[in-house]
Amino acid sequence: MRPAEHADLATTARTHVEFLPVGLFPSLGAGFVRRWHRTYLDSRHGVGYVVTDPTTPDGDVVGFLLGTTDQAAHMAALFADRRALASLAAAGAGALARRPTLARQLSSRAVPWARQIAQRRSGQPAPSDGIAENPQVAVMVAVAVQPQWRGSGIGAELVRRFVQDAQRAGAAEAELVTPVGSAGATGFYERLGWELGPCWHTRDGDELRAYRQRLAATADS
Repeated sequence: MRPAEHADLATTARTHVEFLPVGLFPSLGAGFVRRWHRTYLDSRHGVGYVVTDPTTPDGDVVGFLLGTTDQAAHMAALFADRRALASLAAAGAGALARRPTLARQLSSRAVPWARQIAQRRSGQPAPSDGIAENPQVAVMVAVAVQPQWRGSGIGAELVRRFVQDAQRAGAAEAELVTPVGSAGATGFYERLGWELGPCWHTRDGDELRAYRQRLAATADS
């Protein structure tokens, strides 16, 4: 395991789209997801790790994790970064231009999303998205392991590393959201001892579950 680098983003994006397909961002394609993943590597509150296969010549990435050690601070910094927002907007517009059916489906959601962005940029509280508001909550955004490596302990080790780094950064709690069913990992997180939080359905009919874990302060936090 090592910290994720910009050179890994093409692989993490493809892996995300293939194995974590639920939600808007994966539907926009690997190009958009790659730019979205980059915002975590470029953030002082972001964390990213990859696990590589030492038996391959180039050390192929077989698993990755992305998240934040302080979700509120990460989002505030992102919405203040005009260059990052412009890059994401351009990538999203290009993806929608190549997917007119998806663009029509999303047209009804444009107004609430625009309102949420405006609220975040103006400092107003945004509507709840299913994750509790907290200025020092770490959020695990994406974890994926190639199928042939599942059951090897890679996923559990990625999560352990995330929790450890979140504790060191002073987070009081860690949270994540995963779909129910084959696209999700509810059983995996329950076996790791994560506590079930809110459950809800998306506009597309997918059932999502939030999980949380309270973090004890570490000596060097």
